[in-house]
Amino acid sequence: TNLPVFVSEGGWSSASVTTATTSFVSSPQIQEKYVLHHRKLLDEAHAIAVFQLVFTDIDESSLPSNVPDNIGYFLSLGMVDTNLQPKSALAAWDEMFSLKLK
Repeated sequence: TNLPVFVSEGGWSSASVTTATTSFVSSPQIQEKYVLHHRKLLDEAHAIAVFQLVFTDIDESSLPSNVPDNIGYFLSLGMVDTNLQPKSALAAWDEMFSLKLK
């Protein structure tokens, strides 16, 4: 049977992150490639919906000082930065919304 697929996505950081124990290399271009790849996977799965959990980056200066250092992985997940300026991934994300459901 073909059950409906709904994806709630946390996203991909547009920035590299280094913590005391790990590191992660990324960039705005890698984030955009991720969104494009995600679109392909959604199409192959015949997804009926997708939800991006974070639209804007998180302003680190607004966080309390006791937030764990792994918060870095989540600070740059947005399609826009903290000043609401679009990242290259936003165009790829917006393109998904122009597609007709099958």
